[in-house]
Amino acid sequence: MLPMSVRGTPHASTWARRTTRGRLRSRLARPAWSGPAWGAIGVTGLFVALTCWWISQDGAMPYNDAAIHTGMAFKLYDQLAAGEWLRPFTDAAVYPPLTPLVGALGIAFGGRTVGAPILAENLVYVPLLALACYRTGRLAYGPTAGLLAVVFALGAPLVIEQFHVFMLDAPLAALVAVTIWLVLESDRFRRTDLALVAGLVAGLGLLAKQSLPLYLPGLLLVVLVRGGGWRNWRGLALFALGALVVAAPWYAYHASRLDAFAHVAGGADTVPLLARPALLSEANATWYFYALANGLLFVPLLAFAAIGVVHAAVSTARAPRQAGVVPELLGGLLGAWLAITAIPHHDVRYTLPLIVYLAVLGGGWIVRVRPSAPRAAALVALGLAVVATTLGATFGVGSPSSELLPGNRAAPRGEGVMRLSGVTFYASPDYMVSGPREGNGVLELLRELRADGVRRVVWFEEWAPLWDVDFNSLGIMAFARVVGLTYPYGTINLADIRPHVAVLIPERSLDEARPCMRLRDGRGLWIRFGNPWRDGVRDYCPRFSPHVYGP
Repeated sequence: MLPMSVRGTPHASTWARRTTRGRLRSRLARPAWSGPAWGAIGVTGLFVALTCWWISQDGAMPYNDAAIHTGMAFKLYDQLAAGEWLRPFTDAAVYPPLTPLVGALGIAFGGRTVGAPILAENLVYVPLLALACYRTGRLAYGPTAGLLAVVFALGAPLVIEQFHVFMLDAPLAALVAVTIWLVLESDRFRRTDLALVAGLVAGLGLLAKQSLPLYLPGLLLVVLVRGGGWRNWRGLALFALGALVVAAPWYAYHASRLDAFAHVAGGADTVPLLARPALLSEANATWYFYALANGLLFVPLLAFAAIGVVHAAVSTARAPRQAGVVPELLGGLLGAWLAITAIPHHDVRYTLPLIVYLAVLGGGWIVRVRPSAPRAAALVALGLAVVATTLGATFGVGSPSSELLPGNRAAPRGEGVMRLSGVTFYASPDYMVSGPREGNGVLELLRELRADGVRRVVWFEEWAPLWDVDFNSLGIMAFARVVGLTYPYGTINLADIRPHVAVLIPERSLDEARPCMRLRDGRGLWIRFGNPWRDGVRDYCPRFSPHVYGP
């Protein structure tokens, strides 16, 4: 009611409108979020800021899958820029187009740089992952637990590392986490509006990567069985409908190509031997434990997760009616663990979508600790663990590895295979990258070639093997896409190289003429047009005057 002095006066409605507007402005200026919510926002902002710093310092050539996906983002950008709006959805592809499209959006705003799609990935998916971890932790244990879940998730070494390169697994983890949060928020599908939104997000997850269904069955089973969730069939139907509406068109169009993904997931011959252990073997049963201990989390964070799982299981067994959504998280984690263990192809990256389960359970138990002194000690220990992983994964503090990292297809144990014995307490390198590395100058040289009128480049794969992180074929392809150069696919025949095509030749020594530039390992890089071994051929470099030089 209005005050007596105002009620009934001609100015009463004006006073009410001004009061309402004033309250609205106050809420917009300072949202009524809790301290833990602001803390989660701060942690998320710091994570993205550190990634921006890392991108600004790193000039290394991408390799393996990171190079492939980076090149795909530039390919999709060029298609969209040319008005070919449907090409990203109709082109033959093994993986769906969502994350490359996010990368293409980053290129549109950030320009043709390797960092533009990575930054876009961070700006879209890091806040989604943090939001889902916070809200899920808040549902399970309260606001403080939500903040701790964000700290845990964004402090996991593989999460940090994967957001420094352009890959599909960290975005998938974010969309899995949002789907889980919304399913739990829907109150066992009773809230049909949230159930539909959860389905739409799950559909986006399917457009990020085909493996999304591996991480949801356990959660959905407990949601339906516990508390009569199965009765809410309308919400469940809307969840399924939302996912189908978003994802079904791409999958229907590319149905004939999905066997390529299934072939790899099924343990194809190209999969390293250590990445496809026998189903009923000790190696298979322990594989993902070592993936957590030596890849996704390392021992300090793994210890928090293990304590959280045990605490959740015991508290649920003692008081199942007061457990809230904790049983759903336990069921989701167990179901996802069994699913990724059951498929023949194993990879440490497949643990990334488990992060929301591990982060909420791994941080939630701390808020239940009594008295305050042990709780404070646990909080300090968690903070120190996250600081340590950040120092290693972002700044590269520690001894660098002398062997190829597990993200390399020529790594000693094979691509995606971490150590399968022993555990890691601290490490600088993880899966693909660690601290930022200096560039080798190839990207800058390709830009100069493009500016000098060159439109097509070629090289031989034996000159740029996939294991060479400084000069590899996939990385050169990605760099060529970045600067707008074209290159041939498949086997190259010397006789087919046209006179206007620039040939890149990395060698220790080629002829008496100096190389156009030198790589970090001391090799020179020469450039010739057409067949580089024909009689009378001369070298070329846009940095020299004259450009054509040599004997």
